[in-house]
Amino acid sequence: MNKNGKKKILSYENIYLPGLLVSGALFLYAIIFNMSFSYMGNTSTDVVHFILYRYKFLIVLYVVKIIVVYACLGIILSIFFNHGIRQILSLLNKAIYSKRTFYSSAILTFTIIFLQLCKSIVLYPQLYQETIFNKNIVYNYFQIALTNNLSPVVIEIIQICILAPFSVALLLPVFTYLAKRKNDIIDILIILFNRWKFVATALFIAVIVLIVTVTGTISYKNTHEKPNIIILASDALRPDHFSGFGYHRKTTPNIDTLIAQGTTCTNVYTVVPRTFPAWVSIVTSQLPAKHGIGHMFPTAQSRNMNFVTLATVLNDYGYYTSVVGDFAADIFPRINLGFDTVKAPTFNMRVMIKQIILKNHTFLLPFLTNRIGFTLFPEIREFAEFADPQFVIDDIKSEISKSIHTKKPFFITTFFSITHFPYPACYPYYNYFTDTSYKGPFKYSKNRVVSLDSSGVASEYEPSLQEIEYIRALYDGCLYAFDEAVGTIMQYLKDKNLYDNTIIIIVSDHGENLYEHEYGMGHGEHLRGKYSLIIPCIFSGPGIPHQVYTAVRSAIDIAPTILDLLNIQQPQSFDGTSLMKNHNRTFDAYCETGIWFDNTGNFFFQKKRIMYPDITGISTIDFNHHDEITVTPYYDNLITIAKHRSIVANNLKLIYMPTHYGIEYELYDISQDPEEQNNIYKTSPHANSMKQKLFSLFNNDRKIKIYNSYFMPVE
Repeated sequence: MNKNGKKKILSYENIYLPGLLVSGALFLYAIIFNMSFSYMGNTSTDVVHFILYRYKFLIVLYVVKIIVVYACLGIILSIFFNHGIRQILSLLNKAIYSKRTFYSSAILTFTIIFLQLCKSIVLYPQLYQETIFNKNIVYNYFQIALTNNLSPVVIEIIQICILAPFSVALLLPVFTYLAKRKNDIIDILIILFNRWKFVATALFIAVIVLIVTVTGTISYKNTHEKPNIIILASDALRPDHFSGFGYHRKTTPNIDTLIAQGTTCTNVYTVVPRTFPAWVSIVTSQLPAKHGIGHMFPTAQSRNMNFVTLATVLNDYGYYTSVVGDFAADIFPRINLGFDTVKAPTFNMRVMIKQIILKNHTFLLPFLTNRIGFTLFPEIREFAEFADPQFVIDDIKSEISKSIHTKKPFFITTFFSITHFPYPACYPYYNYFTDTSYKGPFKYSKNRVVSLDSSGVASEYEPSLQEIEYIRALYDGCLYAFDEAVGTIMQYLKDKNLYDNTIIIIVSDHGENLYEHEYGMGHGEHLRGKYSLIIPCIFSGPGIPHQVYTAVRSAIDIAPTILDLLNIQQPQSFDGTSLMKNHNRTFDAYCETGIWFDNTGNFFFQKKRIMYPDITGISTIDFNHHDEITVTPYYDNLITIAKHRSIVANNLKLIYMPTHYGIEYELYDISQDPEEQNNIYKTSPHANSMKQKLFSLFNNDRKIKIYNSYFMPVE
């Protein structure tokens, strides 16, 4: 009994319960207030019913896994604080009360979890767009207050200040014991060293080597004469937003160095302004009609081909080949393009379901955006709202080290997602060029904002002119983040004595529309304008002079250019020509659209197209191939027929747009009308010759026949 007549509790009962109750309450909060089955702002009742029916066991097991992680988190924190409180009270000779210890542990556990959430909100505000920012006005102002005024370091300091006294209290008995037994421990170490001098010395050397390796002080020297090659690409890059090309913001200081040192091609057109077919065209040097990948969701049959690619050629010449990326790079695990190693997340229906569930757990996500979290929940790397370049940088460094140990030159293709829609700039980049006083729906990313009118008809929110400028500034922050990643890799190559023998290439899969003219935003919906079609193409490295090529060229010319720089003959299957040489094609560039994901909106391309259902209506799940989402074969041919197509030759650009009532054409003189505002199809004497050039591309194509000017697939 103490002086107040209360019993002093010395046992350690209920040490787990405070944390379990806190984590259980946070789990219930997520289920009650956050649970949603929307994906990137889209919800379909039919899809939800299908998911609940087909994947009910996956959902149950995944929820159980989440509960277990919640429980482990609560238990660990609860044990830590419970023991820490008891140790502090014991050191202070204070009475230990079970009830007070219980509540104190619970409060401290919640405090640390809440602070971790605050830090994560500052780091990755897009992850909490739906569960906090859009929840209500209180949550909205709470998130804005954090991201406008605090840095993660400040919150970390607060966490450390809370954790430090408990850590010291727990470690103090250990240090006290070791101090008392200091002489005995020293004697034991001397005996062991005398008995096993050789082993002890070897262990000591091993520790030193490990420390040196980890701290990155070892430099690598090339043991081969061949240059290394690294492609540093990011999704949806706009070369006209590079400060090295005259943009008004200083967005790309590191890339500007490469521009000043190397060769730049300023008018390279993508083949398809969608990631999957664009990359296949780049590495195979072929148009989609030849390699067979025409959109984002190809069937297993079309993917399972023996492609001859840039990677397979370089493999034959002794290169270690690898591709590294985050969520936009999810195409690479789904197709074999010849790389030795693929380090990128994958995407299928199971991954999508897990993402839908996990994103609702606001208090758990902050503990998972790290390597341990990726191991437990690899689907986090597939979040479109999570594109921290640092994790891609770490993987690139790992692959460079791996190649060195193989004693081979490396060809590493890297693909960042930071500049991809919805432009999820992490800290501090989302505040670099934006107006922090803005509090609207696009504060942290260009998410979809849909509203219903009085009759229940949905319409997408149209940003104001000021908001359009804000979105462009947000994109520029993402571009700056990519540029810093480029700078980090450049410095790493210098530190490892590899820079002078490495060819660095800056490219992208396609560009991006940012509300110029009537083009809207995004990519892949139409072929008007240059912004979603022209990609950066910069080569810098040993033997590459400072030159600028302004001629219109195609992305199929990139792989031949790399082989040309290496003095390697390109395979016969490659249809491109080195960008540094003249081609002998009838066209300079060819482009086509992929799939229209949506069929709503008052856009010009929705009025000039062959209609088919939106993505939820034309897609299916291939249960024989990892539950991948593919296009239903019934619609595959229609998608091919409905594609818009474009050809550029002699500074003329023809756009072909099939509709239900015939073909519509547009023709632009891009030398005189670079913004493509004056359609001269009906007045130009070159209109027919441009049509002939377009159709001639498919004259010898056994998969396509032309009927009444429509491109008809042949079964």
